[in-house]
Amino acid sequence: MFIDIGSHECQEIKALTQSSILLSLLYFKRYVINFFVKGLIVPPIIDFLDFLKIRKKLLKRIDFCFVAIEPNWRHYRCQIYKKLSYVFCFGLQKMNNDIEMKHLSFKSLKKNDQGASLFKAPGNSDLSDVITVLDTDYFCKHVLQKIVSTHVDEGMTRMVLRLNCEGTEDDVIYSVNQIFSDQLVGILGSLDDVKKKKGDIKANALDEYLLLNSIDFCRFSSNMSTWPKTIKFLENKLK
Repeated sequence: MFIDIGSHECQEIKALTQSSILLSLLYFKRYVINFFVKGLIVPPIIDFLDFLKIRKKLLKRIDFCFVAIEPNWRHYRCQIYKKLSYVFCFGLQKMNNDIEMKHLSFKSLKKNDQGASLFKAPGNSDLSDVITVLDTDYFCKHVLQKIVSTHVDEGMTRMVLRLNCEGTEDDVIYSVNQIFSDQLVGILGSLDDVKKKKGDIKANALDEYLLLNSIDFCRFSSNMSTWPKTIKFLENKLK
């Protein structure tokens, strides 16, 4: 079970599911672009070919159940959402109440950019939406548990989290591991926003929690340079 929280346009799920031909075309396009931009946006070609090879074996062996959680409904125009097992339009955050209505603040009037936040107060009402937000414990007990129970007869007992939810990554990890510690095999994505939104103390606490609970993390984003390491991570965790 692959659970993507903060799925946006599902770039990471596409990396795992799109055809090798489409991904190869994307690779060569970005390979050329990489000559003109700073930083690495594609891996060496040998690593990319290895990624495709391992991915093919993994997808042949494992029937993934993809769960996407994205609070911005505008991204659901992407066709990939129609192919996923479960799609939910709400935010997740540790709260006292099970469900609350909160402001989701955006960086531009288009409201389709990355970085929409539950933490930034909307100075301009035109730059925010009021959305439904579920407490992370409530989500795990009443939504995720239902999904897991539905698929338990299919032997779907392993769970991977892909997180990029603008500062609530720690909330999600604590709640999921509290209930699904036996199923959770690893975490993908980015945890940088915990430090950016909540500070060093919360970020250090999360790092210590992952270490003490033997939860492995691997960076995974739309940046193709992260893909080879990610696919090897999944191959190892899903043996």
